[in-house]
Amino acid sequence: MRRAPVISAFWLGAFWLGATGIVSAQEQLPTPVVVAPTNGPSPVKVATIFAQNAILNTQEGQQASATLTRKFGPKRDQFARKQTELQALRDQLKKGQATMSADARANLSQAIDAKNREVQRLGQDSQAELEQEEGGLMQQLGDKLMAVIRDYASRNGYAFVIDVSVPNGPVLWASPSIDITNEIVRLYDQAHPVVVATPPASPPKK
Repeated sequence: MRRAPVISAFWLGAFWLGATGIVSAQEQLPTPVVVAPTNGPSPVKVATIFAQNAILNTQEGQQASATLTRKFGPKRDQFARKQTELQALRDQLKKGQATMSADARANLSQAIDAKNREVQRLGQDSQAELEQEEGGLMQQLGDKLMAVIRDYASRNGYAFVIDVSVPNGPVLWASPSIDITNEIVRLYDQAHPVVVATPPASPPKK
């Protein structure tokens, strides 16, 4: 689910001057003349973006996510098996607590401790490796995303583009109408199209 955007927005309004002539009772009241200032401040254009969502929703982001899932799938399965083995040892100790000898309980407790350390080490190593690869991919894709944002903001006259991905950030509220996330994703995919590999054709059956 997408988090609600928050931003503090300041709108610059223009002052309008109404000018009326001095008329007598017999004259028709003239229509007020509205004059726009010629040297007033120009409106400031501000946009918001969910940068993290944008990266993950690009075609390259989805491809990178699928690649990581395939690569770390076996390690995730291995971790799940180790956890199952650890739980089986704990259940064995719990069930045989009253009938096992002291030596058997001690040996089983040592086996549980060793298995627990193995599970923790595997989880920590896998998580660290995943975070390192994920961070590298996010940096690479993020640099490309920034180039798209800079080009889009420059061409459309935006003074600020604010990333509202971070929860509890300084932004309080933002109108959905200034969210450019989907547009940036579209432009990113145009600039960096993903080429889908076509599987080789099967040889004709003899």
